[in-house]
Amino acid sequence: MSRLLLPFYLTVGLVLGSVGTVAAKPLPYVAHVELADTVLEISEVAGGLDGPWELAWGPDDFLWLTQLRGVISRIDPTTGAKTDIGAIPDVFHRKSHGLLSMTFSPDWAESPYVYLHYVYQVPRDDRREEVRSRVVRCRWDGARLGAPEVVFDHIPGQTYHNGSRMAFGPDGKLYLTTGDSGRGGTQDPTKLNGKVLRLNPDGSVPADNPIPDNPTWSMGHRNAQGLVFAPDGQLYASEHGPNNDDELNRIVALHNYGWPDVAGFIDGDDEKAYAANHDITEPLVAWTPTIGAAGLDYYAADAIPEWRGSLLLVALKGQALRVLELDATGGAIAMERIYFQKIFGRLRDLCLSPGGDVYVITSNTDWHPRFQPWMYEGLPAGPDRILRLRRADAASLARIAALGSAAMPLREDPEPLPLMSEDWSFPATSEDLLVGQGLYAIHCAACHSPTGEGAGDLLPPLVGTAWVTGDKGRLIRAVMGGLSGEIEVNGVTYNQEMPAFKHLPDDELAAVLTFIRQSWGNDANAVIPGEVYEERKGLR
Repeated sequence: MSRLLLPFYLTVGLVLGSVGTVAAKPLPYVAHVELADTVLEISEVAGGLDGPWELAWGPDDFLWLTQLRGVISRIDPTTGAKTDIGAIPDVFHRKSHGLLSMTFSPDWAESPYVYLHYVYQVPRDDRREEVRSRVVRCRWDGARLGAPEVVFDHIPGQTYHNGSRMAFGPDGKLYLTTGDSGRGGTQDPTKLNGKVLRLNPDGSVPADNPIPDNPTWSMGHRNAQGLVFAPDGQLYASEHGPNNDDELNRIVALHNYGWPDVAGFIDGDDEKAYAANHDITEPLVAWTPTIGAAGLDYYAADAIPEWRGSLLLVALKGQALRVLELDATGGAIAMERIYFQKIFGRLRDLCLSPGGDVYVITSNTDWHPRFQPWMYEGLPAGPDRILRLRRADAASLARIAALGSAAMPLREDPEPLPLMSEDWSFPATSEDLLVGQGLYAIHCAACHSPTGEGAGDLLPPLVGTAWVTGDKGRLIRAVMGGLSGEIEVNGVTYNQEMPAFKHLPDDELAAVLTFIRQSWGNDANAVIPGEVYEERKGLR
């Protein structure tokens, strides 16, 4: 809509505002989007969020929100008032895992259950984490959520790649995406990881599943974080690729989407050779470089006619909203539009009101910017917030016009902005190693020797051992929390005590561990302060 029309709407708005009842105070203006024939006002609904994951429009016409730390909140979409109405006590929150997806019972009037998928930890005695996830449901009494009731359990997990999104289908069944959890078996229908699962509301396996007594609906997924049914019953999922080929897939029963042997389209020589002997379904769209494809919804309302019949996809790394117009069959993307790249930062999820308002949550305070800060120059400061996109009525247009030069008009982006590479090697600079060497001399050399050789059968070496060059998370936790009792290093059992170094700040711990991992013949990638920060959460 041309801004030449705004003075007209200003006049109309002033006239309309002079009669009738007093309207509720508008939510704070953030920006507005000018489409071909529609203006969308962007307002802030609520702020102060910490690691939000799922945003859903509830059957009670309130917004519902999960946060990774295990809290479920309910938000008045008119005022932004937020109330915490439940928590998961045994959630395992660190990095990108914790309390994840949420959905609602389809027969809410009779069974007002909220379904939640979250990650938990199984205790072990070898200082390695065994991570799993489960689905629970909690009954809503109008004020609080009741105690969690386990619906489906023992999904293999990891400190990364746990999915997840949930949705009830038109068939009344519960669909859940699971990540590959860094394991194999994503194309093995007997394994739960790397799948879309289909369950009855009580967690049992539907009698009409494609494989008897098996919850697998589709397979070969890496880490799907968007899931939505279109009005015609077709199911779509958005999925994270590795360093290439984020995907948008149309999910069909028992189809194999290829991971880890095929990423994106079947266009590499190895992928073509693999697909020659395996039935692989290609995505509708694949993005390279990856955009961090996250929450997904289908726009069926009339409020924004330019977006009707499109999938709405928010992106983390790409920091944008993508509008993916489907063709008449729903089997192809006819057009892709991109909005507000790098304006509001990382976008985790979205939901729609029955009237066609679009609600989006940012994810600027999660782990990723701390792990890969070079990718996020100019990222908005936290805490995270909920934004609403609503078709501007006459009063809204009047408010926008009154802002004058203070207004922030946005339009469709003509092309994707360049994204930095996700280089996970973290090479250390000589300055990093010098800092770490000094800290090592102060805190570690007396026991482990200046050359990392240890002390015979008394104190373990730091050279050539998976304790040092392997799982960074385990190494960080061991140094922060200390060790006592027996451990085995390179086939030798040691039984001594190492004090905890959690008093050291994140940057110093990162520096000394980087020095250890890259000295005396060790050749492992560096530790950065963001990784220490995330592991420190487990000590609180």
